Amino acid sequence: MGLDGDSVLTDGTSLLYDPSSYALHEDPFPVYRRMQADAPLYRNADIGFWALTRFDDVLAGLSDPGRFSSAQGTLIEQIQSAQPAPAMMIFTDPPRHDELRKLVSRAFTPRRVAELERDVRAMCEAWLDPLVDAGGGEIVRDLAGKLPMAVIAALLGAPAEDNARLKHLSDRLLHREDGSVAKPEDAAAAGAELWAYFSELAAARRAEPSDDMLTALVEAEVVAADGARRRLTEDEIVMFCLLLGVAGNETTAKMIATGTVVLADFPDERARLVDDPTLWPGAVEELLRFDPPSHYQGRVTTQSVQWYGETIPRGSVVLFVNGAANRDPRAFTDPDRFVADRRIERHLAFGHGIHYCLGAHLARLETRVALDALVRRFPHYEIDRAGVERFHSSNIRGLSRVPFAT
Repeated sequence: MGLDGDSVLTDGTSLLYDPSSYALHEDPFPVYRRMQADAPLYRNADIGFWALTRFDDVLAGLSDPGRFSSAQGTLIEQIQSAQPAPAMMIFTDPPRHDELRKLVSRAFTPRRVAELERDVRAMCEAWLDPLVDAGGGEIVRDLAGKLPMAVIAALLGAPAEDNARLKHLSDRLLHREDGSVAKPEDAAAAGAELWAYFSELAAARRAEPSDDMLTALVEAEVVAADGARRRLTEDEIVMFCLLLGVAGNETTAKMIATGTVVLADFPDERARLVDDPTLWPGAVEELLRFDPPSHYQGRVTTQSVQWYGETIPRGSVVLFVNGAANRDPRAFTDPDRFVADRRIERHLAFGHGIHYCLGAHLARLETRVALDALVRRFPHYEIDRAGVERFHSSNIRGLSRVPFAT
């Protein structure tokens, strides 16, 4: 059943899914549930996209890059801009995607990520310990907003004193105004500043190599399927930096902040984690299922596609709403409840298929260590609900301020 935006259902009520709506950002799950039940193939004609929300449909779409292309971008505003997508790995299709991913994936093996745990834990402890005497703090300012950028900057070789600036620019780049998916002027300015920063940093590494990922990217060679070898272009190098410094930073920061609130909403489950820290790996998967930081993945059809008896024309924008799929009652029992030791065969927080998140291992590690450190110090913390502020983006769902107290 396909519906136009703000269509009237058989029960006389309307259904509108607008990813730019601040009201939706507050609680999208009731809208998702109605889409799954009444409009599993949803169409918003005003903005110009189709959307799928059931788990099996989202999984199938993300598994099919041949019919659903990422080459024009993965956000509505990118695809509809009529501008070429940035030279970023996640905005490419095979074979170019495979060449780039093979190159950078060496930095994110499970072994290499595991080696970071000691440093990640030390950073969390250093930031949280002063809050014990203070009786609490603000989780984004004091932990979630610091950790991912500190880790990414260290991997890339960016100076630690630039972390706050890079985080601020990243926030500005992703911000969107209520009711509009278009990139505001300030976001474009932030993107230009980030581009200049990483371009200058790459030039510095060419002149003076160091033991960091950026030097490795500058010196690396891409091997094509035919065996031809080439160096990465400046655009590709800077785009790798932006992918890590923006996408890798923002999603994990939002996951830690969201997790702080979810654990307060389910205090019995939080208590179980305090009593039994071995539950943490599974609890992180449950957090990712329950409210992932990225809620949709946009694609463009390369041919006409049939779904629920309707035809999605070639060249259409299709949103695979993984934030909805992860709470599909067809796939998960009691999906709106957080259960620390829920057995999860598969969730879609990191996407699926060739574009499965390259930094998934790192995001899991940072989230687990940060939240474990938090609840060990503050096992009964409470959230100042009046002081919570939400971050507004096109497909990133999260919080920009979360005050808490013991």
